[in-house]
Amino acid sequence: MKRTKMANKNLCIFILIATIVTQATWVRAEEFIVGDDKGWNFGVDFQAWMAGKDFHHSDTLIFRYEAGKHNVAKLTEQAAFDSCNLEKREWTLKACGGNTVYVSEGPNFLVSAMGEDCKNGLKILVTGKGPRMRALSENPRKVLGSPRVELINGPVV
Repeated sequence: MKRTKMANKNLCIFILIATIVTQATWVRAEEFIVGDDKGWNFGVDFQAWMAGKDFHHSDTLIFRYEAGKHNVAKLTEQAAFDSCNLEKREWTLKACGGNTVYVSEGPNFLVSAMGEDCKNGLKILVTGKGPRMRALSENPRKVLGSPRVELINGPVV
């Protein structure tokens, strides 16, 4: 009987530690407004907008534009992206004035498939890295997403 209680106690401690470690290394995806305040429109330097940004799997890209003017489509390959071959579409979102796209790991060939938009430069290539991870040593409170969590000498809430 005593061994069973000790085994159960050890199992509970192991599960608690495993949960804390797992949660401590997971970080929420980030959200990006494509083109910032200029949106998904002509005249935006998307290369400059992407400079210094790291995109990861499950990050959110928000495309803002005038409804009916543009849309967002994902092409399947680099050659289709380079030549704006819209026959090679994986999907196309409605031209509603705002679309949300989740970044996939690897290349994301995103274009506007309205008229000649793609050929006129309304396209971006976003390369998604693996999921966001951070070490405990960076900032445990930020990583765990709660100011009420204390990892050392305090309660876990």
